[in-house]
Amino acid sequence: MRIFIIKLDYSTEEYHDVELFAFQDYDKAYDKFKELILSERQPENSWVGNLDFDDNGEPVSKHYELDYEENNTCESEVWWRIEDQWDSRYYVYIDLLVLEVL
Repeated sequence: MRIFIIKLDYSTEEYHDVELFAFQDYDKAYDKFKELILSERQPENSWVGNLDFDDNGEPVSKHYELDYEENNTCESEVWWRIEDQWDSRYYVYIDLLVLEVL
């Protein structure tokens, strides 16, 4: 049996936390994954929302690094990770993990 875990790991100068969400259905997990990305892009929810992004979804400022894999194959893990290269206390990592449960 497979389960799907969404892990939201985020940090700022004052705060660090990890939130986990568990799903039995990949599509529901992927929907939550996308929902969290959209939420992080809102200025009232995250420091990420204050960044400027180009038409390809990449941060305009070169001191922010974005790494992502959003291949929704219903089989593979996906991620969306952004971090401040000048201040390692600022990052958001969102991962959809696929786990086998025995």
